[in-house]
Amino acid sequence: MSLRDLGFSVVQERVYRELLADPVAELSTLAARTGLPDEDVINALDALAEFQVVRIDASGVTMNDPGLTLGRLIETREDELMSQYRRLSSTRSDVAAIVAAFTRPPAVQEPEIESVQGVEAVRERIAELAFFARSSVDSIQPGGPQSAAALEASRPLDLRAIRRRIRMRVIHETSVLDDELNRVHLRDLVMLGVSARVTDPPIGRMLILDEQVAVVPMDPADSRRGALVVRNPGLVAGLQHLFDRTWNAAAELPWGTDDTNAEGTSDEITDSDRRVLAMLASGCTDETVARDLEVSVRHLRRRIARLMVVLGARSRFEAGVEAARRGWL
Repeated sequence: MSLRDLGFSVVQERVYRELLADPVAELSTLAARTGLPDEDVINALDALAEFQVVRIDASGVTMNDPGLTLGRLIETREDELMSQYRRLSSTRSDVAAIVAAFTRPPAVQEPEIESVQGVEAVRERIAELAFFARSSVDSIQPGGPQSAAALEASRPLDLRAIRRRIRMRVIHETSVLDDELNRVHLRDLVMLGVSARVTDPPIGRMLILDEQVAVVPMDPADSRRGALVVRNPGLVAGLQHLFDRTWNAAAELPWGTDDTNAEGTSDEITDSDRRVLAMLASGCTDETVARDLEVSVRHLRRRIARLMVVLGARSRFEAGVEAARRGWL
């Protein structure tokens, strides 16, 4: 653990750690052990007194309880980070407003159909479009199970949309359920509020954002070549109609009363949920909590994901703050 995250300088942390090991060490001893001049040690001690981790009076330097003082500093830093995080999150709408107010010269107006070449360029373009999505994301993912790399690439975009309460619907081919990695990935998304269905007939790849922009393969037989970004209202409306028809004909996921439904998705908080939150707040690892509850780590993480949704939290830290505010801890 680096105390610099709490505001200590390198020198201040070095002196403080020496005091932890020997609380009655004198100035000359601290200077010798840290290899610092007396003046630097004195300045460090003055700074530590301002942090209230030590007291300095006529009798010398006295250590305050590290558990209390460092805990207080951590809470102060957490409050600062939370405020900063919320300020940063609030700028998303400001960015959208700035972009909306920006008048592009006629020569650079976005075309009704834009061609994007190559897999990486397509991923970057989709990430950019997804950043400004506000209400819905509908996608069709053909071709059976996706690779671990493809799932990992899509995860940040999925989680960002989930955090922003965007309605998400995804259609896969039924064969994805034959692959454990894909099945777990899909279950995790459903636990977080994504709607998913599967279908047997061959389907074409498609992504529609806010019912206003669509992304389709340039070559349906080889999606690696690139994609077309479509903004023409008539074409987008046709693609949206095709998606809705495919969605209505697709099957619900064939999961019964297993892990997915065992935890439920209601806003009710159980004693077991409180126990999970309390253990996480105390610094326990996922492995420790799962072992204590006698469940798998994967099962525990699905439960934590559900609790984050219930709490409206974007991170575990924010979930802890909100749980404490509600009196759940």
